[in-house]
Amino acid sequence: DFVNIYSTDTLGIKAYTMYDEQSISADSTRMFAGSIRDAYFGTTTCDFVTQLRLVVPWPHKVYAIDSVKLQFELSDVSGDTAAVHHIRLYETGTLLTDTMDFYSGQDPDTIKFLGEYNMPVLKKDSVYSIKIPDWVGEYLLRDTTKFLPAAEFYTTFFKGLYFGIRSETNPVLITFTASESPLAITIFYHDPANVKYNYSFVATNRAVNYNRFLHDFTTADPDKKIQHINDFVADTAVYLQAFKGVYPRFDIQSLSKYRSINNIAVNKARLYVPVHLDAQYFPETKVPARIYLRYRNDKGREVSVPDLVHDVSFLDGTYYKAKDYYIFNITSFVQQYLDGDIKNPSVEMYYPLASGSNVIFNVNANDPTARFEFVYTIY
Repeated sequence: DFVNIYSTDTLGIKAYTMYDEQSISADSTRMFAGSIRDAYFGTTTCDFVTQLRLVVPWPHKVYAIDSVKLQFELSDVSGDTAAVHHIRLYETGTLLTDTMDFYSGQDPDTIKFLGEYNMPVLKKDSVYSIKIPDWVGEYLLRDTTKFLPAAEFYTTFFKGLYFGIRSETNPVLITFTASESPLAITIFYHDPANVKYNYSFVATNRAVNYNRFLHDFTTADPDKKIQHINDFVADTAVYLQAFKGVYPRFDIQSLSKYRSINNIAVNKARLYVPVHLDAQYFPETKVPARIYLRYRNDKGREVSVPDLVHDVSFLDGTYYKAKDYYIFNITSFVQQYLDGDIKNPSVEMYYPLASGSNVIFNVNANDPTARFEFVYTIY
């Protein structure tokens, strides 16, 4: 008797395809190198910078180097593994710290070329050892006084290692998982008594690293490439790309008229977004199981919607096969917007860094199209 409950699904939504070349690349649990090409999205190139750390103290021995090897373990591989690919290594000159922001388009501060080496035929969950010149080992051991304390090595002596891939024809994409300590440069040497030893510089799971992602949308097929990016044209499709590429923005500006209502409580706020399926390029089997939402705070920084912070299952964001759409529960986000705690009623889709799927959504004047369901109580 003391409340009025209202419901509407006619609030207008405008959706746009956006791209931020300098998006924060904060997830350092995985590292990527190589390229992928998509008929709609063009070419994405991935590389990374990581620290090499000292796992054990340097034994202070007189030595002669026998060989030097780049060793790594891959958690995933995709693309043309049989084509010819080359690993490119550089030393970088910028100190990497946990408190620094790294960006998806940030160029590595390369200061010394450590060589280009043929890549073997690759397989997932395999360990590789590639011989590199002895001079790389001599360079790393040129001043072992910098090895004590161990932090001196990666803070002042050898601050970072850049890892990239050059493909001669078809691209390949490889994935490292940082928790498995997947990358090392190992020096094999002997002492004057011809006793054999080895010493490794390792990208441990404590090492700071960041990924760089470069996107070239012009290499997409001419009849399929994305027509509107960052121009706020309400096209009939919006695009979500892996590796910090393009992403959809949904503006629910019609919510603004509810801000003037006192004592309003949001009971339900759901965003329904239908997926464009294509048997050749975007089959249903490749649709990602879950997509996340964020918004921009007053400083323009990306912030996860409060519904996701509360609980990932509360946000939902899963694909409903029977309906060919995703559902997002943004009740907390809308309530905070109506209360004035969030400035703009706009949300953006995004992936965790590990996802490699691209998706197209039907929006605006399309049929079916995205819709917003809003139920509220005035008390």
